[in-house]
Amino acid sequence: MNFIIAVLAAACVMLLSFLLFGRRPRPVVGTKQANLEWLEMRKQELLADDPTLSQEAALRLLEEGLKELPEQDAKAGMAGIKMVLVGVISACAIGYAVYTQVGAYEDLTIAERLQTLTENSSDSDVQELVAQIEARLEQRPDNATYLGLIGSYYMGQAAYPKAAQIYAHMAELMPEAPQILAYAAQARYLSSNRQLDERGRLWAEQAVSLNPRQATALGLLGMVAFEQGAYAEAIKHWRVLRAMNGSGSSEAAVLDDLLRQAEQALGIDPATSAPSDAGSLVLTVEFTEAPQQTSGTVFVVVRPEGMDTGMPLAVRRMAVSDLPATITLTDSDSMAGQKLSAQTAVSVSAHLSLSGSASSVDAPYKAQSLLSVPIGALEAIAVRLAPTQ
Repeated sequence: MNFIIAVLAAACVMLLSFLLFGRRPRPVVGTKQANLEWLEMRKQELLADDPTLSQEAALRLLEEGLKELPEQDAKAGMAGIKMVLVGVISACAIGYAVYTQVGAYEDLTIAERLQTLTENSSDSDVQELVAQIEARLEQRPDNATYLGLIGSYYMGQAAYPKAAQIYAHMAELMPEAPQILAYAAQARYLSSNRQLDERGRLWAEQAVSLNPRQATALGLLGMVAFEQGAYAEAIKHWRVLRAMNGSGSSEAAVLDDLLRQAEQALGIDPATSAPSDAGSLVLTVEFTEAPQQTSGTVFVVVRPEGMDTGMPLAVRRMAVSDLPATITLTDSDSMAGQKLSAQTAVSVSAHLSLSGSASSVDAPYKAQSLLSVPIGALEAIAVRLAPTQ
């Protein structure tokens, strides 16, 4: 039996044994009857100690004392015992709840060993800990912490089939966690001789849809597209990833080289492929269907990444007749001293205002907000206004 459960069980047994068998049973007598017997004894003692004390006075004294004594019958006594029993059972239940929430003794041991693990730990220590976690996973197969530790260990050891199995299980447990989905796709890709099947692709695409800046998924989708000759698709993913890495980093250097190879494969001159302004944002703005209104103003609004409301970074106004159009927003469109070139990604929305007001309330046409659009993307980003009713 587990150590903690054994302690709790022993405590419960000892307490119950004491309450049920620790004292011999005796006749059940109400407390008032017992007090009457004691007072009668006390009366005789008073008369014996002071013969001058009249029996009437002694009785009056004792009767006054008796009036102050509360009545507690046998039922109340049994109720007290029941309350104690309820308390004991509650204590055992609380102990078990604490046990299940805090974790078993094995979990505490694993946590302590993880805290003492350092870069200088021997391989044998690491392998012993891994074996302990694997054994514990047999008892707690859905423990996300242990699954993550084992999955990371397998990836580090290039044991990709085992890692793929672990992360696939985690993806089932946490289908809304973009990092887990990205790891599951990556492990599946590496365990299949660098081939990404449909399931792995769905995981990677779902990770990007949940987090448009999920680096593992972006890198994987870009690499798979490049290997399949879909160079424009690879550039799209790598451009987002490149915007997330500052110049001078090793990641940026690798991405620049990959982008250069993809551009050359498409026949694009790398010297002219980048926008003239590194902080520019190229958008294609159009209606999904011809609007009934020929007047009004179309507002294209740029905000900080992930924001659908609040102070804009930049705004561009256009007439309905100007659409469809491809526009380039730069620092010259920035507002309140903020610069597009200082951003790596932004949110973009658009709406048609019949009154000319910048408010989108009651706008007959709106574009779905794009919450993470990379600055300096190679391809223009489509912004499509659709009827709101």
